[in-house]
Amino acid sequence: VPVAPAPPIAASPLPPGAPVAVPLPNMEILRYEHHAAVWAHVQANKIALSNLMSRVARGGGMSSSSHDDHRAGRNSDSYAYMDFYRALRSMSEQGYAVPVVADVVDPADDTIVVVVDEELDNDAVNDTDTPPMLGRNVFYLGEPDTENAAVVGLVNVAAFLSQAMADAASNLGSCDEVNSEVVGGYLPQSNACGQHGLSYEDMFCSEEERFMECEPVADMETMAAYGGGANVSPFFCGSKEKYPFASNADVVPGRPAVDGPLSNANGRTDVEGCCWWGRGAINTRGICQYGKLNYYLGARAAAEDRPARYPDIDFCLEPSSICHRDDDNTRRNGEIRWVSGLFRWIDNVQSYAVVGIDDDDGWNYLGALNDFVAGGMTDGMFVHGVSAIVTRGCHRSPCPGYAEGMGEMTDAPERYGYFLQVLD
Repeated sequence: VPVAPAPPIAASPLPPGAPVAVPLPNMEILRYEHHAAVWAHVQANKIALSNLMSRVARGGGMSSSSHDDHRAGRNSDSYAYMDFYRALRSMSEQGYAVPVVADVVDPADDTIVVVVDEELDNDAVNDTDTPPMLGRNVFYLGEPDTENAAVVGLVNVAAFLSQAMADAASNLGSCDEVNSEVVGGYLPQSNACGQHGLSYEDMFCSEEERFMECEPVADMETMAAYGGGANVSPFFCGSKEKYPFASNADVVPGRPAVDGPLSNANGRTDVEGCCWWGRGAINTRGICQYGKLNYYLGARAAAEDRPARYPDIDFCLEPSSICHRDDDNTRRNGEIRWVSGLFRWIDNVQSYAVVGIDDDDGWNYLGALNDFVAGGMTDGMFVHGVSAIVTRGCHRSPCPGYAEGMGEMTDAPERYGYFLQVLD
C-alpha cells in the first residue's frame, strides 16, 4: 500500500493496494469522493432501516407479561439506527489502527510500501529501537474511481446489516446471546459455555495470533441482561467453587424441573470460565474474538501505546461491556455493540480468502462482493457464503472448530431474506 512518507499513523483502507489517507480529524471528511453517495443513500433510507431494526428487536416471540414488556422495551433500543450510523461511518472513514511493517521502498516513485501485518507480535515490535508504524483497517465501501464503487459499498453495508439483524432476531432482540440449544429436553444453563457445536473458551486464534487471545479467568462473573423468554434465565458465568453446577436447568414446556447437574451438548455442567457467549451485532464470541477486539480497540491497545477507541475498557476482563456497562454514557454504550460487530466484519469477513486447490478456484469475500454486483446482484450463493462465514467461520461446510455434524447452517433462508429486505 503506497503511502506518502509523513504521518506516523496512516490510514490504509481495504482491500490491499488502495491509496492511503492521513488520519481524519472528524467524520465530515471523506476518504473518497464516492463515499458521499453511500452516506446520502443510507441516510435517505434511515426510516426504513430504523423500522426494520425496531421490528427485529421487538419480535421473536416475547411474552406479553409486564416483566417481558419491560425487557422488550429495553431490547428495542439494543440496535438503534443512529448508533449504527455513527459506528458505520466512523469504522468506514477512520477504522482502527494495526501494526505494520514499513521498510520497503517502491522503486517506481520512492514511496514507502506499507504492509499491514496483523500477525506482528508486540514483543517482536519492541525488539527494534523505533516504535512500530501503524496502518488502519476500515469497513470497505468500494474501490475509488470505478463505475460501481458506491453500489459495491452499499451492498457491503447491506450484507453486514442483514447478518446483524439475523443474529439479533435469533437472540430475540437481545444484545446478549440467548439459551437456545435443547439438550435432552432441557435448556441447560451450561450452554453459556458453548452451544450449537461450539465451546467458546476453546475458540482459539491461529498460531500467529494466539498472543492476542483473552486468558480465561476462573472466578470471573457476569450475567446477560436477557435470557430469551419468560421461563429462560439469562446466561451467567462464575467459578465452580461458587457454582458447583449451573443451578436449575431451564425447562422446555412439558418437562419437569431438574435441581442438579445437567450438561450441555459438550458435557459441561458448570459455568467456570464460560463468560464468552455471543454479544453485540454480528455476535462476538470466544476468547479469540474478544481478545482481538481488546488488542485493536480496547485497553490492551492503549497499554501498548497504540491508538484505542475504548482505552478504558478491557474486553478480556469485561466482555459484558459490549452490551452494558455501569456508567451513564448511553450514546457510547449503544455504539459499542455496533462497533464490535463492524470490527468482526472487517477482521473475519472482509479479510476472508481461501486459496483454490485442484479444481477449486478458491473464494475470497471482496472478490465475491465485486463479482456479485457486476453480475447483477442475483447470485444467492454469495449471500449463502457470507452467512456461512459469519455463523460457521468458513464459506462452506465442513468448517473447522465445530463438532461433527454441527457445521451446517439452520437459518440460511432467514439470513437471505434479511439481505433482500435491507438491499431493497
